[in-house]
Amino acid sequence: MNSILKELFHGNLSPVNRQMVGGSEIAHIVNELADAEALLEHTLTPELLPALKRLTDVQTALNALTAEVYYIDGFKTGARFIMDIQDDTCENLEPVKA
Repeated sequence: MNSILKELFHGNLSPVNRQMVGGSEIAHIVNELADAEALLEHTLTPELLPALKRLTDVQTALNALTAEVYYIDGFKTGARFIMDIQDDTCENLEPVKA
């Protein structure tokens, strides 16, 4: 079994490439979004379609950036937990001696 560091080094860790589970909450929301976009595409005048395209492109960019920022922040928070757990100092207790 490979360590997570080895997998990271070889580029085998890619959380953004995971597939959605059919019927999941996120799959339902994606379907609703696609339905709403299709409705707007068929309802809007040709002059307004570029505005819809711009809106969806900007929203996609914002979603991607938000996911990236929260992913990095979550990773850093997890690392801080690990660092704090490894700190054996306590103002009221002596450290355990092995």
